[in-house]
Amino acid sequence: MDKKPSLAALALAGVERMRGRDHDFRGRVCALLLLLRGAYYTGEGKWRALAEEDLRALWRGGVHDHIGGGFFSASTDGEWLRPRFEKRLDDNAILAFLFAEAWEKGRMGFHREAAEEALDFCLRELPDPSGLYRAGLRALHPEGEENPFLFTPARIAEILGADEGRHFAECYDITAEGNCGDESIPNLILNQRWNLVPAGYDDLREKVRLAREARGGLLSDERTPLDANALLLAALAKAGRVFSDRRYLTAAGELAERLCADDDSPRLGRAALAFALTELYAADFDPSHIAAASACAPKPEKAAADGALSPEDDRALTLSALACDALWRLTEGEKWRYESIEILRELGLRPDRHGPEALGALCADFSLSCPQRSVLYVCAEEEPSAALAAIRSRYAPDLKVLLKTPARADALAALCPWTAELPIGPAPLFYPRENGKTGAPAGL
Repeated sequence: MDKKPSLAALALAGVERMRGRDHDFRGRVCALLLLLRGAYYTGEGKWRALAEEDLRALWRGGVHDHIGGGFFSASTDGEWLRPRFEKRLDDNAILAFLFAEAWEKGRMGFHREAAEEALDFCLRELPDPSGLYRAGLRALHPEGEENPFLFTPARIAEILGADEGRHFAECYDITAEGNCGDESIPNLILNQRWNLVPAGYDDLREKVRLAREARGGLLSDERTPLDANALLLAALAKAGRVFSDRRYLTAAGELAERLCADDDSPRLGRAALAFALTELYAADFDPSHIAAASACAPKPEKAAADGALSPEDDRALTLSALACDALWRLTEGEKWRYESIEILRELGLRPDRHGPEALGALCADFSLSCPQRSVLYVCAEEEPSAALAAIRSRYAPDLKVLLKTPARADALAALCPWTAELPIGPAPLFYPRENGKTGAPAGL
């Protein structure tokens, strides 16, 4: 694989810089995406080890809502213990996506638990009557006894009883001294006995969650930002595919239909939606998602005269680069490769001015330096087989997989013309593809 040592060095330096900023939550999250994919592009185990270290710290820390699932939006300390008492849709969506992607390769139980809890929180507590999801919720009074996210041993005992309450408080570091003032935020930082919480604790956590909900004291952010909803779509599609969970795929399909009906999305929303639709194609192989992603992907734009890029610019450019790279690998359309390069050039011209959220764009830069590989699965049956699922599981997220069936053939050929010449026969066949050349077919 053709590597760029200077790019790898630049990327790792950016990651280390972000990991040194204890409170920079967004920067660390973007660094995680780069670490997970950089492990594949560089072949270096250090990248994956760094990612696992951060993922485990996030899962154990107080920034993870161990009672209601999902994650708070930031931490105020270097241990990820004391959170900012706000849970945002966009943060939970991208973290769910990252933990699901980590599970694809690592299959660690806490990867899946963290991803599913974050998505379940969004689906349970943030739905809006419009069909979208609200921006988040926060504690109405983050200081003092009225904060519903904080607990004391006495309060836990009231909910669970003395015996179960004592064990629960010990597990989650809920002490009389407190770790957030006089009260405690549940966490597993000091609890090194388990990689997963023991059986039976799910029921206890649900009792505590319902008691917390009954206390009130939470304020909902009623906005329904399109970019955050698109990130949720990407996470739902990813989780639905890697966990084989129809519930998430159904929610993703409904959300995609609602988002695609909005013709007036800002650039950031369009970039996030284009990226999400490529993830949805990987989950259900509907060619209309590639077409919709192609239609809404924003084109490269010149920066402002002063060269300044806002955090929103960084996010839009990063998501645009990732979407264009995915479209290039799916369709082999050179326009997407060109646009990806232009977007990366826009970011790269200002290395001292763009923010940490641009780190994720380096995934697209790594991708451009690697061979363009994909596999086409041709079969007469419309439903994907277990063999196709195994191929996706082994090579995702780096090897793009396309599916040609009688119902999908014409739409796929319109987007990927090279697929038209490969016939659908009685037996399923895999066609490997590299740098525009189709290899000999392989059977099951």
